[in-house]
Parts: sequence; C-alpha cells; structure tokens
Amino acid sequence: MFEKQPWMQRAGEYPRSNNAYFDLLARAVFSAGLGPKVVEARWDSMRTAFHAFDPKKVKLMDEADVGRLLADPSVIRNRRKIEAVIKNANTFLETAKGSKSFHAFLEEAGAEEDLEATAERLSTVFTHLGRTSAMLFLFSAGWRQREAEVA
Repeated sequence: MFEKQPWMQRAGEYPRSNNAYFDLLARAVFSAGLGPKVVEARWDSMRTAFHAFDPKKVKLMDEADVGRLLADPSVIRNRRKIEAVIKNANTFLETAKGSKSFHAFLEEAGAEEDLEATAERLSTVFTHLGRTSAMLFLFSAGWRQREAEVA
C-alpha cells in the first residue's frame, strides 16, 4: 500500500491528540503530487508556519497569512493546498466536535471495519483530500485494513 515513513504511526498506534491528527491530515494534503523527500525536507518549517498544526489557530489564518506563506521559500508554496489546510482546520474542528475526539470520529465512521469507505468519506468532507490522500492519512495515523477472517 504505502511505504512506511519514520513519521508515520505504527499499525494500531494512533496519534494521541487532535493536533497530531490534524498534522497528519495536513501532511496528506501537501503530499499529493509531491515526493516524500520534498515534503519531509520542509515539514519542520511547515509546522512552524502553521502554528504546530493547532486547528484552532490554523482556522484563524487569513489572506495575509496565505501571502506570507507564498513568499516563504522554506515552506511548500502551493496556494490551493495552503488554503485547503486552512479551510480543513474548521472542518476538522466541526467534525471532531460531534465526537469526543477526531479518533472517536474515525471509529464512528467505521475505520476499524472498512478503511476504504472511511477514506472515501474523508475525501468528500475535506478539501483537496482525494481518496488516495485520505488512505495515506489513515495509514500514517496507524489505521490498517483488517484482514478478512477465514471461516
């Protein structure tokens, strides 16, 4: 499926906070169409530029912040992805609010039973997150497809 990277969670070991989940979600958005080395080389700068991926702070970012990021060579300068992550911060918070955490939301969405259906759902909820990127997000957050039980 995906090549395990050092920053990815191990199977069954999930992020411990909503911020950690949002960091992985943003990484999946920024990774689309880019090589993992490009994203990895800039991720520390991305984390700083996006307030440690605290969704409460990211959702408050505005056009001036977008302009600042587009002028910063230490980050991934893609307007659509930057704007998507800012918009996704609000969606993320709204989604998590209906559950006790984003992890609980993923459980309720059926990630334990049907990872592909959950990825499909995420791709319709979050901006600039296609099905493959949603699968990358789930994989990097420690979710794996369960093997079918042999009867």
